[in-house]
Formats: sequence, structure tokens, C-alpha cells
Amino acid sequence: MKLTSEARLLLLWALMAIPFQAIAQKTVLDLPAAIAAAQQNNLGLQSAFQKLEAARAMVPMGFDLDKTQVFYRHDQNDIAENGYANKVFGISQNLQFPTVYGKQRRVLEDLSLVEQQQFQLTQNQVIKEVSQTYYTIVYLQKLEQNFRFLDSLYKQFSIAADRRYEVGETNYLEKLTARSKMRELAVRLAQTIESKNQAYVRLEQLIQLGSEFEIPDQDLAPLPVADWPLDSHPGVLYYQEAVQWKKDNLSLERHRLMPDLFGEFFRGTNTGPNARIYPGVQLGVAIPLWFGAQKAKISSSKHELSQTSLAAENYTFQLGNRRRQLEIELQKYKEAIAFYTEEGRQLSMQLINQGNQAYKGGEIDFFQYVLLVENSRSIEVDYLSSLQGYNMTVFEINYLINP
Repeated sequence: MKLTSEARLLLLWALMAIPFQAIAQKTVLDLPAAIAAAQQNNLGLQSAFQKLEAARAMVPMGFDLDKTQVFYRHDQNDIAENGYANKVFGISQNLQFPTVYGKQRRVLEDLSLVEQQQFQLTQNQVIKEVSQTYYTIVYLQKLEQNFRFLDSLYKQFSIAADRRYEVGETNYLEKLTARSKMRELAVRLAQTIESKNQAYVRLEQLIQLGSEFEIPDQDLAPLPVADWPLDSHPGVLYYQEAVQWKKDNLSLERHRLMPDLFGEFFRGTNTGPNARIYPGVQLGVAIPLWFGAQKAKISSSKHELSQTSLAAENYTFQLGNRRRQLEIELQKYKEAIAFYTEEGRQLSMQLINQGNQAYKGGEIDFFQYVLLVENSRSIEVDYLSSLQGYNMTVFEINYLINP
């Protein structure tokens, strides 16, 4: 069957539209998907993980022997029984005191545990920022909807005010006020949209998805607070591991006062008649005659341990104190949310509905109507602001890092 020119044109347009439709599709992200994307793609988080892997890879370096020496010696003073000088082949090895190697490994293991907790802190920071930015977008979407409703309302009344002014039913001041309020809402709406776009850019910086995405419109409600015990907080665990690291490092420096060991194994012989093989061994210790430098290292390690222990105590104290501060702040937002839930929502709707009816019925003038709308808008915006503050504080508590 042959296609007509019109059918061919329609088919061509359909084929051309397919890739553009595919390109136009955006990934819809909920919060768990956004967090998962950040954990997988965030380069800062990947860098922190590589630092952790580097620390883990260093643990086997605890047993770090010096290079084994292989030597050949020919000494004319070393004369064998057959009257010929011996040629000596051997190996030698220097060792630190055996306990030093175990201590070195323990210090490196401690360091890897410190880096593990540091990675957990970094990951929590990324998750917190993703969560806060995500819910900021949801908040701005709700704020945008609120302003769009009011913007549409003020546009209608601005048009109505112009018509009433033209027929002499109102004065010029009412016309100017209506237009002023319309422009004010248009600016607020534009600012909200720009803030939302900025939040999208910030979220892209965090999740680094590499493709377009969107946050679906969803209900905004108070989020639950995580009840985490203080002693299992990654920051507290970080300092616990850091203190243990400093303790083991101090022990290592003390063990370095022990003498080093060395051993030498060799065999000598010559090519003369009746030559024999002369095996030999030499063992010894290396005792430091000057302890000043090592004692200084020990003293420095003691101070480092003391400093880290004090920092750990301070962090734990400040962390608990900061959580209590945030819980008090949370209560402030709770009261505002409770007011809206119990009576504010209904009051806001009544102000709009009753104001519309009263204004259209001529019971109130335009300025009284504007005041009612402003009060209604203030209730809604204040609620959204309180809810946003509440949820941001919840994320601060759930992922509290820096007290």
C-alpha cells in the first residue's frame, strides 16, 4: 500500500517527535531516591570514601620490616686452614623490637576506624543537606501555589477596579491600591519561583544526577524526630576512636625505646685445595644512647592524648546541649502548627469566603476586603513558614553533627 504525501508527512513528524519526547521526560524523585542518588553520585562523598579505603589499605603496613641485605665480602685477613682467603656470602636483617610491629598495626587499625566514623559524619551531612533542600523545594512549591491563588485573585479585582473607575463607581485611590496589590503579589510570586529554582540547583549540586529531575507536588506535614542515643552518635564514636588512637600511639612511642635487633647469617669458603665451608651467624641489639628525641615524642603524644580526650568530652557535652536547644526551638514551631491545625486553617478560609461575599454584596469596601485577604494570606504563609522551620529543625536533630 502506497502512502499519500499527507500520510508521509504525518509519519515523519511522528518519528521526529519521539526523541524529543524522550528528552523532555524528567526523573521524578522522592526523598529516598534523592538520598540514594547523592550516596551514589556525590563526588565529595566518593572522595571521603576513598580516604577511608586508603586508611584501611595502610593497616598491613604495621608489620614493616627493613629491607633484607644480601652481601659478599672478600677479606685477605680471613685466611682459611688451607691458606686461602675466604669469600663470604650472607644476608643481614635489622628488626625493631617485636612488640613495636603489633603496636604499629594497632595504631593503623585505629586510624582506619577514625576515618570510618569521619566518613559516616560526612555522609550524614550530605543526607541532611539533601533532605533539607528537598523539603525546601516542597515548601516553596506550596508557597508558590498560595501566591498564585492570591495573584489570580488580585488580578481579577484589579480589572474590576479599573472597570468600576471607568464608570465612576469607585475612586482613583481604590484603583491604585488594587493595582499595587496585584504588582506586589506578582513580585512575591516571581521571588518564590526564583528561590525554588535556586533550591533545584542546590539539590543538583548534592545529588549530581547528570539529568533533569523534578520534585512531585506532595503534602507538607511535620516530620518525625529520630530518638538516637548520645553514645551511638557518629561524632561521639569518632572521638572515642580518636582517643583510642592517641592512646595506642602513645604506647607505640614508649615501645620504640626498646632496642632494635639485628641478625647476620653467612657462609665462607674458597677455591683452594681441601677447602671447607665456614658457616657463621652474628646477632646483636641496637641500644639508643640518646633518649632525648624519643622522650620528646612521648611527651608530645601525652599532650595529644590529653587534648583529644578533652575535645571528646566537650563534643559530647555540646552535642547534648545543642540537641536540647533544637528541641526547644521545635516546640516553638509546634505551637504555631497546632494553632493553624486547630483553628487557623478554618479561620483563613472563612476570611476569604466571607470577605468575597461581603465585598460583592457591598457590605465592605475594597480596603476592608484587602485587609481580610491580607490576614488570610498571613495565616497561610505563617503556617507554611512554621512548618518549614519545624522540618528543617527535625533534620538538624536527626543528622546533628556540629554542636
